[in-house]
Amino acid sequence: MKRWYQSKTLWVNLIAVAALITQAQFGFVIAPEEQVGILALINLILRAATSEGLTK
Repeated sequence: MKRWYQSKTLWVNLIAVAALITQAQFGFVIAPEEQVGILALINLILRAATSEGLTK
């Protein structure tokens, strides 16, 4: 088992949240449908590559 801060999936999702919050400030806005599709694809890839769970 690994610690929560070693999770690639967690970090990708935290970066995605930060990007969603700041995208309008920089004028680079991606359509919500595209955002969901991109994030879902990345999460599926990371899930397929996951070999161990997180500790509590």
